[in-house]
Amino acid sequence: MKKLLLATTLLSVAAPALAHADAETEALRKEVKMLEQRLNQMEAREKAQKKLAAADASADANLAPAAGKKTKSAAVPASSVNERLAIVERKQEVADDNAKSLAEKTPAIEIGNGKGLSVTSPDKQWQLRFAAYAQAESRNFFDNGTSTTNNILLRSARPIIETKMTDYFNGRIMLDFSGGNARVLDAYVDTHPMPDSRLVNLRLGKFKSPVGLERWESEQELLFAERGQTTNLVPFRDHGAMLLGEIIPDQLEYQIAYTNGSPDLVDSNGDTDNHRDVDGRIFAQPFRWIGNPWFSGIGLGVAGTYGTHNNGTVANGGLSTGFVTIGQSRYFAYNANTGTNGTQWRANPQAWYYKGPFSLLGEYVLEGQEVRNATLNTNRDLKHDAWTAITTYVVTGEDANFNGVRTTSPFDPAHGHWGAVELTGRVGALHVDPDTFTGGVFATASTSAKSAFEEAVGVNWYLNNAVKLNVDYAHTTFDGGAANGGDRESENALLTEVQFRF
Repeated sequence: MKKLLLATTLLSVAAPALAHADAETEALRKEVKMLEQRLNQMEAREKAQKKLAAADASADANLAPAAGKKTKSAAVPASSVNERLAIVERKQEVADDNAKSLAEKTPAIEIGNGKGLSVTSPDKQWQLRFAAYAQAESRNFFDNGTSTTNNILLRSARPIIETKMTDYFNGRIMLDFSGGNARVLDAYVDTHPMPDSRLVNLRLGKFKSPVGLERWESEQELLFAERGQTTNLVPFRDHGAMLLGEIIPDQLEYQIAYTNGSPDLVDSNGDTDNHRDVDGRIFAQPFRWIGNPWFSGIGLGVAGTYGTHNNGTVANGGLSTGFVTIGQSRYFAYNANTGTNGTQWRANPQAWYYKGPFSLLGEYVLEGQEVRNATLNTNRDLKHDAWTAITTYVVTGEDANFNGVRTTSPFDPAHGHWGAVELTGRVGALHVDPDTFTGGVFATASTSAKSAFEEAVGVNWYLNNAVKLNVDYAHTTFDGGAANGGDRESENALLTEVQFRF
């Protein structure tokens, strides 16, 4: 009886201790299991990073003594699992360091969305961008005895190379291979003496002169397949130096150029005399930041050129080859013996208005030019003028923009997306100085019109940011330009253009 009482007493005393020991053992097992799960996850991650094998090998070498300990999941102490965990964590740290180092040496590559292919250095100081665009155009004329024939042609085929060479320099080269001939359109370098400011930029080379609102707009973003009448009175491209920048960012910009002085509508590749032009433009968006959507889209500007030129003729590229319609039919040309003989100037007020999907653009060009008939030894100061007004509306709701419409629903019929659709309208006219035809000295009235008046409508379909389709119809009437003092036959033209860019 005493023995039984003693055993009972000992059991009652030992039971709580044994229970506590079992609880500690269970807690230890749970900890081991948790650590092993974490270990297994990190080891799996380690195997997936095969690109960092060299880094792993280096880490293995550095941690070889600790890595030699191998355990089984449920039977090993927690301290052994912690050692294995420390090894894997150390390897991951080395891998992350190597990945960061590799990223700092690897250039960034971007492609697509109509922006071309660009490669940028890790420090963002060097960039090479390659882009290109092409335009195929169909021109059909109705009842136009004096217009060019119906035609399908490659309107533009232009590769573009742009570079960033530190924060201080940028460069651009754009070629054109349409028409079976290669020519250089843009070739210039920009210098930025104050990289953190947009106030001053110096451009040297061949570029667009800063005159003509439609001319200043990128060809890729034109609202019609061809530009309007005002473009007949401004240069195509010129050589020289230009200061440009923004006096007030996004509100007041300027351009001042010193150029050879290109004739109207001419892609100048040289000079015919020792004289130069001074070109300038200033454009303001004074209400952009007031927060009122009815006024913030107003833009107002003025541009112009001034210079003196002698010895320029149509034959040597020093005088305009003439004026053309939207269908590129020439309706005015100087007589072959006409040349430049003094001052040439242009004045070009311009404006735009944007509000959501709606836009208005307008400009006027007045030109004065002294010319000479070499055969008759006759001089005359001629003044021509032209105006253009354009309106657009994006029926799919995207914002109209001088730099082009960007569709929010790229063409994807499977999901009910059709891109952006824009309606356009344009009117414009050009008037040739009547003195040009006096006595037939500088132009012949039976073959050159005194004026042209254009009315055009169109539809632009932006399938995505790389593909665009233009369909335009234009009616142009003329004063003069036919035999016996008659009027040149009106031009009715249907232009269809497809553009893609990379």
